[in-house]
Amino acid sequence: MVPTPLKVATWNIGGGILGESHQRGVSPSLDYYASFLVEHRPDVLCLQEAHDYHGRQVGQAEYLAKCLGYPHFASFPTSASHMAENASLALGVVSRFPIDDAVYKQFPNPGLSIVRPDGQKWSLHDKGYVVARLDLDGQPLGLITGHCFPLHHFGISPTEPMFAQMWEMLRADLLTVGGAGPTVAAVDLNHARLTDILSEVLHSGHYFNAFDATPTTPFGMQKDYILYGQAIRLLTTTVATTDSDHSYCQASFLV
Repeated sequence: MVPTPLKVATWNIGGGILGESHQRGVSPSLDYYASFLVEHRPDVLCLQEAHDYHGRQVGQAEYLAKCLGYPHFASFPTSASHMAENASLALGVVSRFPIDDAVYKQFPNPGLSIVRPDGQKWSLHDKGYVVARLDLDGQPLGLITGHCFPLHHFGISPTEPMFAQMWEMLRADLLTVGGAGPTVAAVDLNHARLTDILSEVLHSGHYFNAFDATPTTPFGMQKDYILYGQAIRLLTTTVATTDSDHSYCQASFLV
C-alpha cells in the first residue's frame, strides 16, 4: 500500500478568544483561527476548549471545518465553559477524512477547588479524551485526542497517587489503539514532562514524541504534544506562536 501523506495539528483555542486564558465575556475571534488554519491546511485538526453551543448556534469545530472546506467534524462537550455563558468547552476533531467510532471518555474528577488572589473561586472542570478511527481512503488510522486537568493552577502535581487511575485509562487506550494499527495522539497534557506520566508508552517504543522540549505557551512551557506509532514516519513539525495562549502545533507524516 502506498503511504499516505498526513498533516495532523493540535490547538487549544480557548473558546476562540485571543490573548491570555480564562478571559470571560470576550467575543471570540474565530476568523483569526480560520485564517491561520487555511494557511497551514492540516488534514486532521484536534481542538481543545472549542466552544459547543448545543445546537443554538454553529459550534466552533463545525465553523472551522466549514472554513477549511472539510466535510467531517465532531464535537464532544466536556464541561460548562468558564469563558462564556450558554456554551460548553469541547474537544473537537476536524478532518478531510471520515471520522468513525468516536467515543468520549471522561477522566475521574477529584473535585478540587481554590480561591484565587482576586477572590474568584475556581473549580476543576471535567476533562477527558476521544478515541476515534479515521478512514484514510481505505486505510484505518487510530486517533486519540484529549485535554488533561490544569493541576498547576491548584497547586498539585499530576504524579500524585490520586491521579493514577486517570493516567492508567489513557495509557491503556494508547496501547490498545496503537496495538491495532497506525495511531496518532494529540493531547493538551497541561504538564511539561511527558515522561512523568506516559513513560510506559514511550520507553517501550510504542509511541514517539513529535516534538520535545518545545514551548507551546507564552510562558515557555510545553503543554501540547503529538505522539505517533511505530508504523508512521515523521517528516516535519511546526510549532508556531500565535495570538492565542497556545501555539499551533502540527506534524507531517507518512502513514
